[in-house]
Amino acid sequence: MVDKSRSRKNGGSGIGLSLCKKIIELHESKLNIESEENVGTNVYFDLKL
Repeated sequence: MVDKSRSRKNGGSGIGLSLCKKIIELHESKLNIESEENVGTNVYFDLKL
């Protein structure tokens, strides 16, 4: 977690992306993450129809 306002001491658990990844995998897809320091992070996925 880069954003300190979302730390565990403020109620965050740090498991959000892990849960998302598992749900996406159950739908036979893949969670994609692209991150660039000091710029930001993109998280995306494709679902099969």
